[in-house]
Amino acid sequence: MSFIEIKHLRLIDTIERVGTLKNAAERLYLTQSALSHQLKELEARLETRIFHRIKNKLVFTPAGKELRDAGKEILERLEVLEGKIHEINKDNIKDYIHGYSDEETIRLNDQAGSISEILHWDSKWEEGSLVLEAGCGVGAQTKIIAPMNSRASFVSVDLSSSSIEKAKVAIAKEDIGNVRFQLADIFELPYKDGHFDHVFVCFVLEHLTRPMDALKELKRVLRSNGTITIIEGDHGSTYFHPDSKNARKAVEAQVMLQEKRGGNANIGRELYPILSDAGFNSIKVSPRQVYVDDSKPELLEGFIRNTFTAMIKGISEEALAQKIIDRDEIDSGIEDLYRTSNGGGTFCYTFFKAKATKNLVP
Repeated sequence: MSFIEIKHLRLIDTIERVGTLKNAAERLYLTQSALSHQLKELEARLETRIFHRIKNKLVFTPAGKELRDAGKEILERLEVLEGKIHEINKDNIKDYIHGYSDEETIRLNDQAGSISEILHWDSKWEEGSLVLEAGCGVGAQTKIIAPMNSRASFVSVDLSSSSIEKAKVAIAKEDIGNVRFQLADIFELPYKDGHFDHVFVCFVLEHLTRPMDALKELKRVLRSNGTITIIEGDHGSTYFHPDSKNARKAVEAQVMLQEKRGGNANIGRELYPILSDAGFNSIKVSPRQVYVDDSKPELLEGFIRNTFTAMIKGISEEALAQKIIDRDEIDSGIEDLYRTSNGGGTFCYTFFKAKATKNLVP
């Protein structure tokens, strides 16, 4: 058994701050006798006194001072760790299976940059409009659509504070001045009804367990006759040459893993019906196909290697842990996906972009 426990360090830290056992007991929601027992227990384990009692006050002994100072550093580090765990738990609420590593930030930016013309040639809103970007992540899409609409204003929200911090850095680096970031939950947005002229959502619904609830909340904050624009992928649309059974298994492993988390990696094909069910009108969906062969070297690197295959590689360990695929299959599948970009190969993937309107009630 360890001589010193976290409860002892918190006890000592609290006594130092409030001065008496009575006040410390109140602060720690303990009885005074229980707190005294913990203190005596610690002194017995260490075989030394931690405090002297002088005129009803507790004064640290030399050993107590050493324990106090070392304990303060440990408690500070523990607080940082607890904050990081809390951040992970918040991220898990969004069921984002790819994680929030620096590698994933690079991948998201590579993806956004490599296919921006395919996805965003028509991501334009009128001058003076207020646009909500829901689920902005690290700002990979923000830094593309905001400069394209320099006379519009954007409020970009995400549930992950670490992602928002990365997004702020990215936007500042590009000297983009028409974006304001805010920490917010897509299911409980802190805005009044009809607050925004337009809503933009990119690669978000696929990760949500309740996409319909999210759409209804987005519809609430959208003004009458305002529009919503949604872009989502569809992993079922993936095909490539040379064909590979293990590469297809690797892609399916990502689909299954996302499904286990309550998400839908094939949601692109469902945009029309879910927007209709959510009560939107004038729905138009267009497929945005990414086709890559040797004549498009920028996409060989930017999309096949750094975006799609990097995504599959990023979930490989979790897919193995979930026993969705075995080690030989995932390793071979990833190698074969890379092979499609090494000369003589082709790769095709389809994104879907939907635009719909919140019409006035007759």
